Amino acid sequence: MEKSRVKVPVANLWRSKDKVRMIDKKILAGDAKSWSAEMSDQETIQLCDDNMIDSQLLFNDKVLVEENDGTWAKIIACDQPTHQNSNGYPGWIPSSSLAPAIPEQESAGTVTICVKTAPLYDEEHTPLTELTLGTQLEKITADDCKVKVATPLGIGFVDKKATEIPTDLVGENDGKTMVNIAKQFLGMRYIWGGISSYGYDCSGLVYGLHRVFNVTIPRDADDQQVQGAPIAVDSILPGDLVFFAYEHGTGAVHHVGMYIGNGKMIESRTPGKQVDIAELTEPKFAAEYAGYRRYWK
Repeated sequence: MEKSRVKVPVANLWRSKDKVRMIDKKILAGDAKSWSAEMSDQETIQLCDDNMIDSQLLFNDKVLVEENDGTWAKIIACDQPTHQNSNGYPGWIPSSSLAPAIPEQESAGTVTICVKTAPLYDEEHTPLTELTLGTQLEKITADDCKVKVATPLGIGFVDKKATEIPTDLVGENDGKTMVNIAKQFLGMRYIWGGISSYGYDCSGLVYGLHRVFNVTIPRDADDQQVQGAPIAVDSILPGDLVFFAYEHGTGAVHHVGMYIGNGKMIESRTPGKQVDIAELTEPKFAAEYAGYRRYWK
């Protein structure tokens, strides 16, 4: 299979290349920000109800290309573990959203975007695109102000501060820091399949938060619930994941949130809703509790 990279800020991983609507033309053209903001609530709900997309990819994410007809590519998202495929998450993406890696990317270390959004510049300091939280880039050099990076668009630069977690969000451990980062997204709309600062689904929110710490966790809640370290109720800490399942917590896992302390979690609730803070004693959650897992150290 051919290796490639994502060259747009955010790309949908489509279940089928035949499910595209008129509103989706914006994200097909690389404008995920407008697409996420301009959809009606019903259009966001349709993403879930009609099984249109399964996930998203961020700029520079690695993919394996299984098929490519010049318009659509059937790919595997290498950094999104799933039980569906041992190589990563499968799906479809517009061919125009992909580009080969450049030679400088092959042996470089990485940096991660640690703020909600950050511009990627060229050598003349002209903005090339906007990057979202969790985007990972190959670092060539760095000084006190900027980081020189290798990308599928060529050599670029990001502000050094964009690769550092803001000091006011740093907690006493990585779990608390993830909670602080997550709270920046309170009120943001739920986007089914979302893993970017433009909108998250429940498992995409916690997946994206762990990316900031270069911790790769499974993409979906059901896989997240069977990996990681199991945590007893009396040992939970902020940053731990809490899961919910049908059949009074014994059936299929359908939701995940991040524990924030004091019997509460932060979550991207459900299609048509937003990122919010919920009490774990809320009847729906209390009846479907399915355990805690920890991935941070």
